[in-house]
Amino acid sequence: RANLVARLKGDGSRRPLLLLAHLDVVGAEAGRWSFPPFSGDEVDGAVRGRGSVDDKSMAAAFAAVMADLARRKVPLKRDVVFAATADEESGGALGVKWLLEHRPELLDAELALNEGGTTFSVGGRVRAVAVQVAEKAYLDVTLTARGAGGHASVPDPENALLRLARALVRLDEWRTAPRVSTVTRETFAALRGLESPELSAAFDDLLSDDDERVERGAEALRERPYYGAMVWNTWSPTMAASGVRENVHPSEATVNLNVRLLPGSSAAEFLADLRAQLADLGVEASAASGLSEPTPPVMPLDGPFWRALRKAVEALSPGASVVLSLSVGSTDASALRSRGVLVYGLEFPLSPDDQSRIHGHDERMPLSALDYGTRLTADLVAELAR
Repeated sequence: RANLVARLKGDGSRRPLLLLAHLDVVGAEAGRWSFPPFSGDEVDGAVRGRGSVDDKSMAAAFAAVMADLARRKVPLKRDVVFAATADEESGGALGVKWLLEHRPELLDAELALNEGGTTFSVGGRVRAVAVQVAEKAYLDVTLTARGAGGHASVPDPENALLRLARALVRLDEWRTAPRVSTVTRETFAALRGLESPELSAAFDDLLSDDDERVERGAEALRERPYYGAMVWNTWSPTMAASGVRENVHPSEATVNLNVRLLPGSSAAEFLADLRAQLADLGVEASAASGLSEPTPPVMPLDGPFWRALRKAVEALSPGASVVLSLSVGSTDASALRSRGVLVYGLEFPLSPDDQSRIHGHDERMPLSALDYGTRLTADLVAELAR
């Protein structure tokens, strides 16, 4: 995997600013797209193709900002470093984590800009820029069920696949108490007037001190999984395997659970609770790694970055608010935050429809959003580095 790191030297009076974006992408099921997934073409005012949002547009914007600073020979108080990395979608072992292990001086920085936030628009006008200051931790858990095997002409109620299916139904019905952090509380408070009346009412309920209202708000968020993922640990089955032939009962069946844990959660405790849920079903749960990794810290909620961002957002979108955000996914930020770098996540303004295409089909980045994100980045870098 290739990792590119470029640096514009400053006068050294302030520590470096890192612009971080990953170049790798997830796969694409070409037959389910309405256009070639890797076309990279421009149609109907949007760049289309896998990675156009996650995360090549951010990489392109960062590269353009760097090139402009170099072309104009802008005097800088700090180095501005652009890192275009590999392997983020697979955990970063060959990308940011490799660089931190083998070439840590390349990523040494005080501040970093990265993906992970959300920019909310109403009627084409940006109303709120939510900055990712924390993210959920990533954990893969393998569920394994075993059976006797045998000829499939005789049904077996202890078939390994049936055991596994019962386990998945159990986990789908497993309910845990919602946890509203300081970050999520501010996010929901800021979105009350931007979302639908029904969802705004759910936010109000969830943020109240009334237990019944909190439960009602939590139930409403189950219908909006994106926001629900901000208040629960989540688990999603993603890949399954079993059997050796069509006419043989499988003697073993496995499924991967992709788990995302809220900041402050213990992966070991979660796995213990998961095992307790499955104890009577004869299904094992194991995690290959990640149980002992520390939860990345929440970023400072004041300081030079926030002053610079508010100034840049006000210039581009007068009246828009800057709020906190918890990322329900995981990014390369966690590895850098664990090393003491202050990493803040941004995103270019997308409609809910375009947001839903990330890791899905027909991914596209509107040119208007790319333009906005590039100008915001340019203004922010100028304020932080000059």
